[in-house]
Amino acid sequence: MFFRHKYKRMDSDIALIKHHGIFRRRLTLFQAVAMIVSITVGAGVLGIPYVVAKVGLAVGISYIVGLGLLMMFLNLLVGEICARTKSSLQLVGLARKYLGKTGGFIMTFLVYLMSFGILVVYIIGEGETLTALFGGDPFYWSLLFFAVGSILILVGMKTIKTVEFFLSLAILFIVILIAGLSAPHIELPNIIYSNLAYLLLPYGVILFAFTGSNAIPEVHALLKKRDTDFKKAIIIAGLISIVVYVMFAFAVVGVTGAETTEIATIGLGNKLGKSMLLFGNVFALLAMGTSFLMVGLSVKDSMRWDYKIPDALAAFIVSIVPLVIFMLGLRNFIKAIDIVGGVFVSLEMMLLVLVYWRAKQLGDLKKSKYRLHHALLLSIPLLLALAIGAVYSVMKLF
Repeated sequence: MFFRHKYKRMDSDIALIKHHGIFRRRLTLFQAVAMIVSITVGAGVLGIPYVVAKVGLAVGISYIVGLGLLMMFLNLLVGEICARTKSSLQLVGLARKYLGKTGGFIMTFLVYLMSFGILVVYIIGEGETLTALFGGDPFYWSLLFFAVGSILILVGMKTIKTVEFFLSLAILFIVILIAGLSAPHIELPNIIYSNLAYLLLPYGVILFAFTGSNAIPEVHALLKKRDTDFKKAIIIAGLISIVVYVMFAFAVVGVTGAETTEIATIGLGNKLGKSMLLFGNVFALLAMGTSFLMVGLSVKDSMRWDYKIPDALAAFIVSIVPLVIFMLGLRNFIKAIDIVGGVFVSLEMMLLVLVYWRAKQLGDLKKSKYRLHHALLLSIPLLLALAIGAVYSVMKLF
């Protein structure tokens, strides 16, 4: 999900980019939008209702809209970086090109940490979801899921990679369906509740859910320099993600209120009965399971392609690092998401803003049609929000 060969031209070897040949030809605007949305909207949505319920719907939805717009602006910055760069590079390659070896190393370090953190999130989440369905101890269910997932990462699953786009879109539509089914059961007290003691709680979780900047270089490569459609795709995809998250949070929190669980579908099932418990949690299992495999396989491929690590050793590293983190005591779903989103995603986004300003000065293509107006004015609140969020997230660890 996060890695591709740093210096391989994506537009010259489509089989090596994200969807392994599904989009060999130029993307339409609709396909470009769908690709960005499919990478952004994933299992992270399951944690949003919990933090929104803690702070209240009004503040929570303001967070979703505000951070969603900031992340859309960041993706527009990444889009201009790509438009100013002759070669088709992923985020690590762009950081290396414009910030030097040190910048490339920092970006690589952050992306690997994010990826291992995401794997831990899904190990925790699968354990809790399986417990909701079958009972037992979440710890042992997490270990069972880890064992099965690690075996699949070791043997490789080309089928999962091939259908990743369609699986991700299915997640989007199921999220909308769950919101629609929940809407008739919304209760007014759950809507008007507010608690500003949790004012900063939603930051990391919601930022995590909007992470999808790694899709932007790939979409640019597949649109074949159609910069007008490229910018439109980023904006439309950003707005769709915001609307979907607002709908889901409003519906779930409106139904479950103070009983909202860290994994939204568990509490929703407890409130609406066995049918929703089964449907919602099977969806959660599939969403987190496929995301675990996609991220794990991408990390393994990165180690093989970029660092020439043998397949078996790469699979072992991908498996053992998140397991060690989990065994050392990180067992809380929301806390894990908060660390990944609040700390690592924030730092990665701040680095990308620096890459943008270097690309503006040193980019290969000075006369690109893709230009952002008032970029400096918009960069300041973005950097400020990311810095405050990162500092707060680090402080919460101690």
